Amino acid sequence: MGLVVGAPFEMNGAQKTGDIYKCPVGNETSSDCTKLGIGRVTLSNVSERKDNMRLGMSLVTNPKDNSFVACSPLWSHECGSSYYTTGMCSRVNSNFRFSRIVAPALQRCPTFMDIVIVLDGSNSIYPWVEVQGFLISILQKFYIAPGQIQVGVLQYGEDVVHEFHLNDFRSVTEVVEAAKSIEQRGGTETRTALGIEKACTEAFQHGGRKGAKKVMIVITDGESHDNQDLERVIECSEKDNITRYAVAVLGYYNRRGINPEAFLNEIKFIASDPDEKHFFNVTDEAALKDIVDALGERIFSLEGVEGILGWMAVGPLHLRLAIDIVNV
Repeated sequence: MGLVVGAPFEMNGAQKTGDIYKCPVGNETSSDCTKLGIGRVTLSNVSERKDNMRLGMSLVTNPKDNSFVACSPLWSHECGSSYYTTGMCSRVNSNFRFSRIVAPALQRCPTFMDIVIVLDGSNSIYPWVEVQGFLISILQKFYIAPGQIQVGVLQYGEDVVHEFHLNDFRSVTEVVEAAKSIEQRGGTETRTALGIEKACTEAFQHGGRKGAKKVMIVITDGESHDNQDLERVIECSEKDNITRYAVAVLGYYNRRGINPEAFLNEIKFIASDPDEKHFFNVTDEAALKDIVDALGERIFSLEGVEGILGWMAVGPLHLRLAIDIVNV
């Protein structure tokens, strides 16, 4: 015979997660209790806040199979810049082994996005440090974490190189460090259609997540040398529900006094409709820094306010539902 005891303030490593103890009763020769270590259990693909989640504050048994459920009413997770306290429960079987997590109030983050940046690195881009600075600045705007945003970067000119893939890094710090080491690849041609095609057929497939909003950001400074393929690759991206933001860098045109009208029309064609939400143009590479905030805001507005407001309706009261589910 044993007694299950909740310990909501128990430590697991550096975190006060709470935990469950199994204690012998009756004629047992030993009165030592054993910690089950349920507080160490994590929910995959979620940015958790487990400290002070109070595991064991509520316990309920299931007489049908002698299992029980231990709940953590203050378990939280991160979405964007906010934390949501939805609570979660852990089911433990009759052998006192963790079985599964029950979290009915958990919803997908509005920032659940796969973003691929298609970066022109041809010879006409100058200076590269300005483009790299823009890349780092926009990456620092993204909420890169499990269950939120993940980013891949490819660079193109005549050829396409995947600098890193969607699932290579799991934090802003890691992605920014990788971006700092990206060097300009060069090339005498600007094959933008090829870059977009590789993003659709390779970048979004390598580490892309089911259900994630697909976003592509194209940054280029000149008309493509393969514009005959643009209509085809844009149609493909439309079929894959990829939202495209396109940035025209006019430095090459302004330095040489060239009319950029044809170039701007091409970039507007690449951008998703309507143009006023998805198209940007800057005077030169140094001016890229001026659109970082606006680009970030437009990307985050994709899911709208409704996705955020939906979280306000859920909370620890849903733990009652979790217990009911297990007892069915």
